[in-house]
Amino acid sequence: MSSDKDTQLQAYEDDSRVPCQYGDKCYQKNPQHHSKYKHPPKQKTVEKETEKIITGEKRTYPFKNCKKAQSKSPEKKFQKTHQPSEKNVHNLSPSPERTNVLEDNKKNDNEICSEKAETSNKEISNNCDAHKPTEYNATENISIADAKKIIMDLFLVEMPEDFFQFYKFCKSILKDNPLLACKSVCLKLVGPYDVLDGKIKNMLSSEDEKEKYLAHWRYYYDLPEFQTIVKCNDKEGLHFGYWRDDAVEKPVFVAKNRANVNGVFEPVAENIFGAIDVYLKNKLTLANPFEKTSIMRLHSQLKNFAEQHSITLEKNTANMRAREKRVVARTLHKAGIVVPYDKKTQLGYRDLAATDNNLQKTLKEIEKASTTEERKIPLAKLDEIMRLATIAADECDFGTCLELGHDLFSTGGIHVQTRALQMLSIAYIHLKRPQLLKILKAHLKNRKKECELSVI
Repeated sequence: MSSDKDTQLQAYEDDSRVPCQYGDKCYQKNPQHHSKYKHPPKQKTVEKETEKIITGEKRTYPFKNCKKAQSKSPEKKFQKTHQPSEKNVHNLSPSPERTNVLEDNKKNDNEICSEKAETSNKEISNNCDAHKPTEYNATENISIADAKKIIMDLFLVEMPEDFFQFYKFCKSILKDNPLLACKSVCLKLVGPYDVLDGKIKNMLSSEDEKEKYLAHWRYYYDLPEFQTIVKCNDKEGLHFGYWRDDAVEKPVFVAKNRANVNGVFEPVAENIFGAIDVYLKNKLTLANPFEKTSIMRLHSQLKNFAEQHSITLEKNTANMRAREKRVVARTLHKAGIVVPYDKKTQLGYRDLAATDNNLQKTLKEIEKASTTEERKIPLAKLDEIMRLATIAADECDFGTCLELGHDLFSTGGIHVQTRALQMLSIAYIHLKRPQLLKILKAHLKNRKKECELSVI
């Protein structure tokens, strides 16, 4: 081997090429580099190769026979070690008792495993749910036919066509939450609209449960003839609703009331589209430049929808004018009352025994009185007015009790609520308006001066 080594060194010395500056440590493999520079033989490589040849050691490839190198698993070792021979197989068969025990153990093991699997699956699903993004739950709507039945059953009135059309309009603006489609202008659909929106799904069998819905979104001054459907701002308690003189009739107009101000009801338009049209116009005049854009856009959408569906936006329609002619008394709430009245016989209504000013003065004295004794004098005046109204009802002038009952209710005095119920009970019974009496009784049980009046 020394002669080979000497031969390689001699060949290196005789080589005419330029020696590489890195010597035997050069890592270059470029042929051009090797053709230009000469490299001395690597001393360690030569020694190693020589040693392997002398000792007879073979080069090993660690990954070539990896299967053979792997040790047997404990399970396979156990199976191989404890595998019974054919001679002793009959001696290892379990007895019947042992078989039952083994089967029971298997069942228990399977049950435990299944329970563990279910537990782990639940944990995994819970962990997954915890990382899921929150999804918006869309409202579950019901059919119009079902909604009409539920509204009639719970609110004792039938909603007009524009009621359902307005919900459709709001849904076209905000499909997932139509009740808040007009939130940008401080409007929210309430009352019977909760039925359309799926919040009230079924007709109730219990009379007590039904009674609470008669007060659903019923403001402090809301008479039985009025049904709130749109809530506005809470500062004044402004809200819109349908006014009907009889529960079995269609609404004659949409009116508005400011519950935090007084009990006056102002007729606005024949339908809800006309009422919101007026509201948006008023809103536009008071809005700043930043608010006007959204109001104008919503107003344009409202007018386009009304035009496409042939819905009038007229403020004083022929039906409203016809109803105005039938009004027998303006009342303190200003919306007026309508009762059957025969002009020839003058049966159906007669004037109260007190003017509006005198009645209001008496009612203020009742509420301002600090003691029961002080309250007796104005109450005596009121009782006389009530006595004469009762006589009028006995003589078929039912409108007189209706007017007085409305006046007592509209002033909002807590000391005359019982008397208001007394007068209106006489009027509604004789006028055959039992639904309105039922609504009144439910409201008086839960009459509140608030603006959040949902019973859901």
